Amino acid sequence: MRKHLSYITFVILAVAVSISSCKKDKEAEDGSYMTGYISFYIPNYLIASQDLELNATGITSPESGLTYKWIATGFTPDSLEGQNINIKVPSEHGSYKITVTVSHPDYTSTSSTREIIVIDPSNPNSFYGVVNGDTFITDSRDGKEYYYKRIGDLDWFTSNLKWEGAGKQYDSIRALNEIYGTLYTWNQATGGVSSQGLGNGPQGVCPEGWTIPTREDWENFATAISGTPLSFYNEWAGIGEKAAVQAYLNGNAIWKYSPDNTKANTTGWNALPSGNSSNLFKSFANLGTFGFWWSATQKDEQNGEYRFIHFDNSKFPYSHAGKGFFAASVRCVRKPE
Repeated sequence: MRKHLSYITFVILAVAVSISSCKKDKEAEDGSYMTGYISFYIPNYLIASQDLELNATGITSPESGLTYKWIATGFTPDSLEGQNINIKVPSEHGSYKITVTVSHPDYTSTSSTREIIVIDPSNPNSFYGVVNGDTFITDSRDGKEYYYKRIGDLDWFTSNLKWEGAGKQYDSIRALNEIYGTLYTWNQATGGVSSQGLGNGPQGVCPEGWTIPTREDWENFATAISGTPLSFYNEWAGIGEKAAVQAYLNGNAIWKYSPDNTKANTTGWNALPSGNSSNLFKSFANLGTFGFWWSATQKDEQNGEYRFIHFDNSKFPYSHAGKGFFAASVRCVRKPE
């Protein structure tokens, strides 16, 4: 009887040891979980072939012994290690993914993936639909080129100002600046100077020889397009549709679709829905649905005037907003020599 009991006890102990050993082996294989979450900032949009610096953070434990491995198919290089890396964005526009995996011999590895869109504003297969004429100027401050067109009695830029000496790009994404231009507060755009009279606006953020359009400049613009004298405070029915352009970015329509605004662009003004910013550039909104453009004429001491186009309406109405609170696009004008 004792022999049988001893044998049973031995078997139970052996099984317990075996289970304990398997459990430890599995723990060693799986490892403990790291604490924290991988974080690395990368804009949603990047310019083709630009250089990019990335930094991964967020893992709080363990504090050492971590290995960071990046997989970025299409980038150069497309695989590398390190918490901080430098890579080159693909030369072909399209959608891409970047994944960083953090590993440690005693912990379960963890990964994070970001999807980004590569654009190439100079490639007609990436950005197309805008209508450029034959005449342009070069901004001596940064070398950027701006096409312009005679509308009424003034020359008008046919794209938004992109100067980065003031204001910010939408959502602080520099790649979008090449498509939509920079957003400025009224104070930044005009230098805080309110002006009236045809071609009499302040230079503000515009290149030398060009000015921010006044209330009268805008009225001249609308009258030339409609063939009928229009007040700045008119809603300008049908003019928004004639000023907006049906442009595309990587094959996708930039304006949201609406049968009530066909984006005919018969003016060649190339209006795009560049959105706006507010609350001292803390908030961004309306990309793809609204375009807003400043006037150099103030509404009152606190507010500047602007015009806007909505994707779902053919009008080009007027409104106003806080001079230092709201940020909109800028079109520059000049009196022909």
